[in-house]
Amino acid sequence: MAPRRLPSLKALRAFEAAARHGSFSAAAGELNVTHAAISHQIRALEEELGAQLFHRTGRQVELTERGQKLFPVLAAAFEQMGEAWAQAGAKDTATLTVSVEPSFAARWLVLRLGKFNRAHPEIELRLLPSSDLVDFAREDVDIGIRYGLGEWPDVVSEKLFEATVYPVCSPALLDPKRPIRKPEDLKAYPLLHEETMQHWVNWLEEAGVRHPRWAMRGPLFIEASLALQAAAAGQGVALANDTLAMADLAEGRLVRLFDIEMPDEEGYWLVYPEGTLKKAKVDAFRRWIREEAGLGPPEAPKPPEPLASARKASR
Repeated sequence: MAPRRLPSLKALRAFEAAARHGSFSAAAGELNVTHAAISHQIRALEEELGAQLFHRTGRQVELTERGQKLFPVLAAAFEQMGEAWAQAGAKDTATLTVSVEPSFAARWLVLRLGKFNRAHPEIELRLLPSSDLVDFAREDVDIGIRYGLGEWPDVVSEKLFEATVYPVCSPALLDPKRPIRKPEDLKAYPLLHEETMQHWVNWLEEAGVRHPRWAMRGPLFIEASLALQAAAAGQGVALANDTLAMADLAEGRLVRLFDIEMPDEEGYWLVYPEGTLKKAKVDAFRRWIREEAGLGPPEAPKPPEPLASARKASR
């Protein structure tokens, strides 16, 4: 198919600027030409089109019906050309800033970043470990990974992992004189807690232990990774999930004590502002981490929940 014949790009630019400003003089100032040059370019367009694009009344100009149809299409086209030109002139290396829950960063993400770097050498990854919610409008952050219910307001949330918890400890901690055959046997060992001692009480009740108030003892850690590190060092028994304990379990630093596990309604989520996947670097990271998490090809993300209907997330 032969390419369609288009009028002068300079004339189209003059029309778009004049229509946007509602003034030939303002368009001339923006494009750094004379008022007469703008008027000449637009008159040439009108002659080629065979119809008026502006009503001229003294110094004021208003779009005709033809002009009103043409303007939004041209404005969008010039905006797209500007974006394409900016991208073409951008540096080869793009910085991607990821705000990530610290335990997830330390015990899962950093172990796999070599794969991302090899797959995308053009992207310079910058990690910001933090449990705080990100204000994407104010902070220089492209995408985040959070632990919670996935109902944060004004962001798109994609679940990466479900969370279920079970007891783990170092093999060196196990004492043949104090065998652990049933959950009640944990009473003879130190319990390590993350954020709240209620987690252990909940797991023991899920395992059938009645009134496990004895679980309200032992050191309390603010991060899951710290509790797991203490467990691997033989300091006690911690509650863990596969996402954070996977490497330690595989390499024998930790052992799982029971098949009993407690489902957690919270999980790990990828979060980002609506529309940010238009950035190639963000879309590349999203596709990579979904693949690492064992998920299928990415689907179209659901729009973010409005602030009024979003429930408060735990972290």
